[in-house]
Amino acid sequence: MSGEYMTSFDLSPMLKYANETRPNTQDRPRKEKVDTTIVFNELFENYKDSIAALSEAERDRLEKLKGMVLKVRMDEETSTFDFNMKKFFFNFSDLENINEQVDDAMNIAKDIGNKDAKAPEEQLNELTKIDKVVYAFENNTFSRVMPNAVAEQTEDIENDLDEEIAEDDDNDYAKQFEMQFEKLFSKSNYTLIYKFKNKVKSVSKENAVISKDGKTVTYKVPWNTLKKDASSMNLNVVLED
Repeated sequence: MSGEYMTSFDLSPMLKYANETRPNTQDRPRKEKVDTTIVFNELFENYKDSIAALSEAERDRLEKLKGMVLKVRMDEETSTFDFNMKKFFFNFSDLENINEQVDDAMNIAKDIGNKDAKAPEEQLNELTKIDKVVYAFENNTFSRVMPNAVAEQTEDIENDLDEEIAEDDDNDYAKQFEMQFEKLFSKSNYTLIYKFKNKVKSVSKENAVISKDGKTVTYKVPWNTLKKDASSMNLNVVLED
């Protein structure tokens, strides 16, 4: 019942658009590169005195980040902006609060990669927010369920945004970015990949792909689908004995 959890985001298209549409000024800071790895266990050891001075609630929150490794890459010249977080778990119950841990780690990643306000904060939060997920493993069945997911009927995003942009050419940069952001990621996917020691017997989603060795499940959900119905991410995987 142990394994490795990893989540990652590729925000490169958003950074590319931000760079292309930002006004050119002589005061603009020079382009910089970020290639950072944060090993939280080492961080806590180096700053243990400062952490000891924090409140009990803050210490407890940081304690949950132990074992995490966070990697951030950002390069304006190549329009690269991605980050990932991974953590080993030794009991399945360790995944119970993984979403809160991911949120805290991702906030650090966004601060590192967006410290000069290269992209509006609201859009970064929109893309990288982690909704509550419950993982379970019973009777040889792995389950991923988003208990708060509610299906919403929304109109076609891309068409609506084209109309909005055409109607008002005087929108400020943030508003233009928000609309273009939706268009950019309307063609993106959220991908789940699960690897098991035993072979997979069946998967609840018809378009999920089982690897040739029968031990890996890959399931892609278009971002527009996820926006309309987060329950589309619910998944059951039945393993062979």
